[in-house]
Amino acid sequence: MKLWRKKIMTLACATCLTVGMGAVACADTIDLGYGQYATTNNGVSATAIDVVSTNPNFRTKEQNKTINEANQEIQKKLSDGIKEVYQVEVPPFKGNFVDGYSFYQLSGDSTLGHHTAWLMTYSMNKDMINYSGDVSTQVISSVMADKKIDAVPNNKPYSKSDAEEFITQLSLVSLDRNALAPIMVQYNAGLQRNMIKNLNQTVIDEANVSPKERQVTEETIEVLKKIIPNLTVGATDISFKPYSSKFGTIAGLNMRGSLNYDGFMLPGSLNAYILPQNEGISIQVLATEDTSRDYWLGQLESMYSLKTLKGGHK
Repeated sequence: MKLWRKKIMTLACATCLTVGMGAVACADTIDLGYGQYATTNNGVSATAIDVVSTNPNFRTKEQNKTINEANQEIQKKLSDGIKEVYQVEVPPFKGNFVDGYSFYQLSGDSTLGHHTAWLMTYSMNKDMINYSGDVSTQVISSVMADKKIDAVPNNKPYSKSDAEEFITQLSLVSLDRNALAPIMVQYNAGLQRNMIKNLNQTVIDEANVSPKERQVTEETIEVLKKIIPNLTVGATDISFKPYSSKFGTIAGLNMRGSLNYDGFMLPGSLNAYILPQNEGISIQVLATEDTSRDYWLGQLESMYSLKTLKGGHK
């Protein structure tokens, strides 16, 4: 039935074009997780690269296996990672981390030319949100144990209404190139340091491989160590806005910058949207070329019916 419906839609589109209605184009549907779907504007296509539904009944056996294995991997490693960073014993994570995801390429045209973008949606289960709140309270209490501070309050369990209320109370934030410059200096220093650390750890982890494999690894790492000092991330604009939408309250984070290497620059834009749902939160990331940023922000504003919330008031 789905196959026939798709064929009928394709035929309908072709018919419209054939009879001279070239300005009319079919819209596509995008899965945003937890039963929410967005429809592109006419003339904008969305090609699904990979979609794993948040509803287990809509997944294949292989997709269910992928989600289960991802959650099991997080359960094994999350508490150990927190302990390594903060030197604090925390309980193991026993819930679900991810419920599903989708990845699309978007394509559209304007008077300025052809535009493409990548849209990824990641659906995070509320188990992870509750665990993060409990662990952060435990870490803060442990770190501040010797200081005279008030007791850290216990976190309330996650709820969509509380998350939306929190977002509506947030103020608009905007940082320009000058404000971001010292922040990015520190960020890049830490980024390069961590990349070198990970490369050194790779050498240790592969100590028992064959001499030939070890040689290939070491040669690759030596090349990367020469590249990393000249690799930086630039940021020219970062802003945050709370929105109302057809799906509920949304938090939006817009980042504009570039990836730089030895004088070469690759400008781009990342735009993240956080949508609270009953089962967890839907995190959507839109990646575009810098020159197509305004086009795609306008498309999503229309698709989601976004309206900026100011000063915590709708």
